[in-house]
Amino acid sequence: MTNKLDFLWYKLFSAEGFGPKSISIVYNTIHNLGIPLEEIFVMSESEFEKTFPELGKGRLRKATFEAIQKLNEEKIYQEYQELKNNGIKIIYPGCQLYPVKLLELTRYGVPAILFCKGQLSLLNSEGVAIVGSRDASEEGIKIAKKFASELVMLGKNVISGYAKGIDTSAHLGALEKDGTTTIVLSYGIMEFSKKKIFKNVRWEGNTLIVSQFRPREKWSARNAMIRNKLVCALSEAVIVIESGGKENGSRKMSGTFNAGYTALKTKVPLFVVNPASFRNIPIGNKKLIELGGIEIQPDDGISEILKHLEKKRNGIESVMNERQMSLFEQNQNGGKY
Repeated sequence: MTNKLDFLWYKLFSAEGFGPKSISIVYNTIHNLGIPLEEIFVMSESEFEKTFPELGKGRLRKATFEAIQKLNEEKIYQEYQELKNNGIKIIYPGCQLYPVKLLELTRYGVPAILFCKGQLSLLNSEGVAIVGSRDASEEGIKIAKKFASELVMLGKNVISGYAKGIDTSAHLGALEKDGTTTIVLSYGIMEFSKKKIFKNVRWEGNTLIVSQFRPREKWSARNAMIRNKLVCALSEAVIVIESGGKENGSRKMSGTFNAGYTALKTKVPLFVVNPASFRNIPIGNKKLIELGGIEIQPDDGISEILKHLEKKRNGIESVMNERQMSLFEQNQNGGKY
């Protein structure tokens, strides 16, 4: 049996040009006006323009309207059924499990539609992200697993991006302590496969797999960067274990540096392991601390993070403390990144 709203949101997601901002505009508009989502697909062009004035102007809005008209409903329905048959849930604005804070961040490119499989309750858990280099050092691997195990023992969910190195170590560290973890993919959820390293840990009930991409979309470096926004948006805080900086003197950021920078930009508390904790100092760690990330030590880093989060909950300090905000704005204004 087809869930009508699930299918309709997937249908809208399938329309060319309907990214996070557009879907957010559609949701807010139909929510405020009390319009059923299905009406969008039968509107005339003039009705569409009148109802959604924020969806671009002139040719852009016309292209948006035409994208809806061109949808191949039979093909979309087949894709939808494949998702359903594989136990994949479509999470959209307004549904019970949708994390409300995501809608507030769509202006940063945070997705409005998610594809999920596993323990869906983890979407709204108290989660902390652990991110780091794919080519991680031994020290980095140990710190990632240590932090992950400490977090789950304190009731936190560990969020990461499933890449090799630090990400995989964070997921593993959580599951080895029978804790929970959220895997945020940089490709379509139908392309996901469980790594052999997880065969001896409890998986069912302890993991949530999330993707914002087309279900059959392949991995790309661009998607890995885009995915960082969702990692940050789902997290109470982000921990950078080990990060590179810019590549070969160019303006191109390493993936982990991008994740840390995204946390600062979206005002998610950023914590960075002291660069001196490593034999080979991670240049990205040093720069992220200069930008406003809070330096932590391997021994007591988690306790420091929890102190900051407790202060935040009690309203003692803002999402970014004054030092973070000042440093980040100075660097933004200077155009360094």
